Amino acid sequence: MTSAASLFACRPADVTLERVRELVAIGQPESLTLEYKEKYTPKIPTSVAAMANSYGGLILVGVTERSLDDRIIGVSEDAIVQIVNGCHQTLEPPWEPEIIPVPLPETDGRMILVVRVDPAKASRPLLVQGAAPIRLHGRNAVADRAGLTRLINEAAPQAVAAGLRLPPADLPTDDQGKPSADFLVRTGMFVPVDASATWVPLSERGVHSFADALNNSPLHRTLFHWCASIGEGGTTPFHRAGFNRARKVRLLWQGGPDGTPDVLEAVARIDLPDAYGAPVSHLQVSLQVVARFQRTFGRAVPLSVSRLHELVEALTSTLVDDKVTGALAALAGVDPLVMPQPLGLDFLSSTDMPDLLAGNGLTLVPDAGTSRGANLLADPGVDQRNPVERRALIDSWLQQISLDAGLLGMEKILEQLHSVAPQ
Repeated sequence: MTSAASLFACRPADVTLERVRELVAIGQPESLTLEYKEKYTPKIPTSVAAMANSYGGLILVGVTERSLDDRIIGVSEDAIVQIVNGCHQTLEPPWEPEIIPVPLPETDGRMILVVRVDPAKASRPLLVQGAAPIRLHGRNAVADRAGLTRLINEAAPQAVAAGLRLPPADLPTDDQGKPSADFLVRTGMFVPVDASATWVPLSERGVHSFADALNNSPLHRTLFHWCASIGEGGTTPFHRAGFNRARKVRLLWQGGPDGTPDVLEAVARIDLPDAYGAPVSHLQVSLQVVARFQRTFGRAVPLSVSRLHELVEALTSTLVDDKVTGALAALAGVDPLVMPQPLGLDFLSSTDMPDLLAGNGLTLVPDAGTSRGANLLADPGVDQRNPVERRALIDSWLQQISLDAGLLGMEKILEQLHSVAPQ
């Protein structure tokens, strides 16, 4: 079902009447990032400024809050001109949000206007009559002196996150400093936080909700089935383990045969950086899987392309899962609408990639060299909440891993994989 977050993230061509109807049917009330308007009103530019000065959001024009069988009533095309003119005449400096018209069939040219306010694209702070509106839950307010100073000094939250990179990933090592794992796969993102996060620790209940969401996520299901295919044993769900503090969380998942419970290991980390009381802009979130087959079975276990694709799919889909993002948004004190998507993928191997991926039908280019890892970025134009777009992104990552290792044939293998996979 369409959520406000998915409607905010998808491409303009994918903003359809069906998606809008699904969102309205949920009955989600006006919030920090969502507002309904029956028609154009001079309050719309103020709401645009308030959302731009906060975390962004959606204004659905042509949707009534009144209790009707069909809340979608539509507006005429003139409302687009009214919004544009209102923003240019009211906002300081003049700024125009993205306006997506969604036609209503069998009407006299009426439409829904989806106004998307992206704070990363606005000139913050946006002022209205010399004041800086900000968005509270379901209403607008005016920033006080401290809030205005913060808006002037800080960059937009999504723009800040876009320039951040996760720390380098490292394979676990033994006492001699040698890799103790076959490979590691990691993804992650930066979640914008509310100013209140500067003063509070990461909530115990919030972390518990995050762990519960992970234990019902695609990653848990994928790792559980993988462990079951290895042999009898057990799994330990995500729980606090290792280095945990008021502003740092480490959740551990383990599985494998009896006596070797960590053949497969997943670690979720949340880090609220900077010192207590200092300005904070984001939560650093990472999710990684480590495999230790060589140590357990005494021999190398080649990684199939289908298994690797399934694992990367599980990692990325987990970080866009509604329950997982909802739990992270609650920890950050923000609306789920502003949740970002995974920034990319880290893939590290203790052996050369041709050895790790042996048996898949890939062909090694003579003297091409090889690699033991890759740091891959996500295309920001891809909506990873969309399974089709996410699969295409993962395909491109696997193709790059293969080519950088001097291996040919990945495209054909992926085509065959998808031709037999259930749709």
